[in-house]
Amino acid sequence: MKNNQAYIKLIVGQVLANIGDTIYTVAIVSSVFALTNSALAASMVPVIITGGMVVSGLLAPVITARFSITSIIKISQSCKLFILFLLAVYLQSRINQPNITLIYLLVAGIAFFDGFTESISMALVPHYVEKEYLIKANSLFSTLLQLVGIGSWAIGSSLLILFSVAQVVWLDVGVYVLSTISLLLLPKVKIDSDLKQTSKEELLSGWKGIKKYEVIQTVIKMDLLETIANTIWASSIVLVFVKEVLHVSESWWGYINATFFVGAMMGSLIVMRVSEWIDHHKSSSIYWGSFLGAIVTIIVSLSWNPIFVLICSVLIGLFSQIKNIPQATSIQQNIPKDQLASIYASTGVLNTAAFSISILLMGIISDVFGVRTAFFISGLLLLIVARITRKKKHLFDEKRSV
Repeated sequence: MKNNQAYIKLIVGQVLANIGDTIYTVAIVSSVFALTNSALAASMVPVIITGGMVVSGLLAPVITARFSITSIIKISQSCKLFILFLLAVYLQSRINQPNITLIYLLVAGIAFFDGFTESISMALVPHYVEKEYLIKANSLFSTLLQLVGIGSWAIGSSLLILFSVAQVVWLDVGVYVLSTISLLLLPKVKIDSDLKQTSKEELLSGWKGIKKYEVIQTVIKMDLLETIANTIWASSIVLVFVKEVLHVSESWWGYINATFFVGAMMGSLIVMRVSEWIDHHKSSSIYWGSFLGAIVTIIVSLSWNPIFVLICSVLIGLFSQIKNIPQATSIQQNIPKDQLASIYASTGVLNTAAFSISILLMGIISDVFGVRTAFFISGLLLLIVARITRKKKHLFDEKRSV
């Protein structure tokens, strides 16, 4: 890799940031529920986080057109650290009667700046890694994020057993400090921007990029279908499946989600191991990942044995990464680097909106037609994704000079 140290600083900073994001989310959700005894009030925390990230995603093209993307990620993470510090101070000083509205506002501020770091971190990878190593770099990045996904929720919950919410947030400030230091050490990446663009043109630049590149349009179609399909793994849908189909305790929804993450980590490691082969056969990898994931999901919809479902969950996680990593790499290899940040921000807004709507849609389907139907529809959607991949295979296998 041409800038190995920079890449390591990027993934260390982003992984620590993700750990910190999860821990403070667990702490705040727990705090709000304890103070209000309201599930609605607690559920507003992830809703506010999603809303904050959508707003920053919409504004990201304007910001990335005016500042270097490394400056943006450094400032964004520094602002997240400052706001989390304010949150820790406030919780410490008002430990018995904190104002919920103020907590919501601070959470919204952290989420707003987090929206910039999410899109920019992926856009930075091609600047620090040569094109032929992108599959391996993305696999390593994904593996570490899956590890974070498996462990950080458990870590956050465990810390709340040992410490108060304020103490957990103070510990999280330390995690954010380490993340910020790592990201501040990133070498500057300067992207040439069109100085003649108006603010409106900058705001629309990501959407224009989507319209310009067929590979992006195709990936968006696939991502939207997969986003709808993947909402069955949201806790509310899985919980219904566990209780009404498997007839086991509620703790099994946690086991199912955990095994999904384990499978995803295994898939990332497999892709890393055979990265050279996959780099030359991206369309085949995306197709088989989608197709096999669809088949296993349909099998789950017909299953009733909890152990068998756990095995299927591992396989679905595995196949999802065999599909997603080469799909993400094909974008990095075929889109000019100076347009990646704005395009990632725009696609992120679409996927977030689709996920929010899809959770409601799948919930309605589960209530009206049964949760098995939701899983079956999910499998059918993944089959459509596989069909699109087969039809547009040339878009994923070509590498343009960018």
